[in-house]
Amino acid sequence: MRIVVRGRVLAITAVLSVAVLGLVVRGAVALRGADGWSLDVERAMDAIGVAPGMVIGEAGAGEGYFTLPMARRVGTAGAVYANDISRRALNALTDKARREGLSHVHVVEGAVDDPLFPRRDLELVVVVHAFHDFDQPAEWLVNLKKYLRPDGTVAIVDLDPSQGSSSHFWTRERILRHAAAADYEMVKLVDDISKHLIIVLKPKTAAD
Repeated sequence: MRIVVRGRVLAITAVLSVAVLGLVVRGAVALRGADGWSLDVERAMDAIGVAPGMVIGEAGAGEGYFTLPMARRVGTAGAVYANDISRRALNALTDKARREGLSHVHVVEGAVDDPLFPRRDLELVVVVHAFHDFDQPAEWLVNLKKYLRPDGTVAIVDLDPSQGSSSHFWTRERILRHAAAADYEMVKLVDDISKHLIIVLKPKTAAD
């Protein structure tokens, strides 16, 4: 009799485990699929000009969703400085980069208003799925300038509310208002990749 009961308990446990796993998977699909997080990373990198040999900074890198593909593309002749304010995320990213042999990925723990990159010659700084969560976006953009080389650009890649994403994400008008407050100008806008909005900015110069 006890064997039957134990069998039932094990069966119920297995069913509950499958149910929980199903919820987790459905949650992941909702985040990465239905809500448009399935970004065509290769096309996005093409749009913002990621190329072999480049030295790039990334803010809000998390665990490397965009960092690792960029590192593969720039190759060992280039470098990616992956910034985040979460040490846990950076530790996970470090482990992933090590497993892939991407020694040219360097993690940088930043501040809310300053990415604290260790170089001042970055050709491009990328912010993917993160700018809408910045607490001080204009101040952050102002502080970013000192890490860019004179012709450096900033690419913001995020879900586009005008294409059906949640209002949690910022409209192009709001992003451009923060950019203008930090004295940046838009040099490129792409909105036909995976329902994302890609805005490329550069700091204004005295001549502008």
